[in-house]
Amino acid sequence: MMQVNHIEHKPFQWIHTSGAFSSRCDLDVYMIRERTAIAVATERENDAASGMSISNGADILATIVMQKYRLGPNGVIWIEHYPEKRMGKNSIYKMDEIYQRVRFGLKGNRFISPQWEKLDNEGTRAFINALRADRGSVLPRLG
Repeated sequence: MMQVNHIEHKPFQWIHTSGAFSSRCDLDVYMIRERTAIAVATERENDAASGMSISNGADILATIVMQKYRLGPNGVIWIEHYPEKRMGKNSIYKMDEIYQRVRFGLKGNRFISPQWEKLDNEGTRAFINALRADRGSVLPRLG
């Protein structure tokens, strides 16, 4: 049986190497085994001071998680989450919820060259909910 350790960082504050300002996102880290984590970074759409988007900082954020939890480069499964949001005057425009798996190249001990792959929203949401509710059950494979 597999036990999942869920670590929440809400908000998680970080600084991109190209700027001197801090940014924020919500970060959920699910430690699956001693050296494997599924990290879900969620854009803080309603936070005007959230700074750089999680997509623009994906390589930095994933590197921080890898180093903070002492994981190897193959031990980080990175998922970006953009919640549904309404935009424009009177909130008449709607952007749908998006989940993306991000894969990286490696340079030394840092992630580089992110590549995004759209995930099925319903399936990914169900998978993440299963991680949150895990009580030693066998979980389906993601990606």
